[in-house]
Amino acid sequence: MGAEWNQFLDDVKAARADLGNPRIVWYRGQLNASWSLIPSLLRVPNGLLKERDAFLEFRRSATRLFEKRYSQWETLFDMQHYGIPTRLLDWSEVLGITVAFIVHSDQPLTGDAAVYLLDPVALNRFSGVDGVKSLPDDASFEYQNIYWEKKPFAAVYPVAVYPPLQSARLFAQRGVFTVHGDDRRSLDVQCPAAVRKVVLPKLALDDAREFLEHANLDEYSIYPDIVGMAHYLRRKVFG
Repeated sequence: MGAEWNQFLDDVKAARADLGNPRIVWYRGQLNASWSLIPSLLRVPNGLLKERDAFLEFRRSATRLFEKRYSQWETLFDMQHYGIPTRLLDWSEVLGITVAFIVHSDQPLTGDAAVYLLDPVALNRFSGVDGVKSLPDDASFEYQNIYWEKKPFAAVYPVAVYPPLQSARLFAQRGVFTVHGDDRRSLDVQCPAAVRKVVLPKLALDDAREFLEHANLDEYSIYPDIVGMAHYLRRKVFG
């Protein structure tokens, strides 16, 4: 392994230590090291004004396409899965899967990427939340009430949540989320004590690919559906 990859791993270890070596750490990979930690809804012009309409239209239209969803959160996770702008930001409990998101992306990597480390318990402490919310089990934490009606409180800071593993992708990717309020600032700006950023140099990508191959973290293993299989087959056969 080259110096850049080894330095990246050392930097991840140092970032965990700087967070206080918390028992739980989440990871998020971003193709461009300059990008902020902002969910898609807050990047869309007037996204907050369109949130309610998007949710209600998706729920109405998707009724015949999915198994019955028993909570607002399950519907929101479906929306995120299919690329509709939401307040959700994707994370993973596994560093290797986060690196795979970068390496296997359809978008070309033109510069250095970044991996963010998050202490979800420390993040929730900013909002007075004990531990990590498990959804949809917590009846006191309802999506529409809190984020639309601001009742019984308005969530000021992002909140870390465990989703139900309702899809094969969520399960394979060990997916978790932060749910953001109306503040458009990057998560690391809002709650700097809970987040650390590590640059993944472009020069480390070849070693990252070798690592993923040894770890069996290919497109099909982290996207266990026909789309992931097709991507894996295309790369394996055609290079």
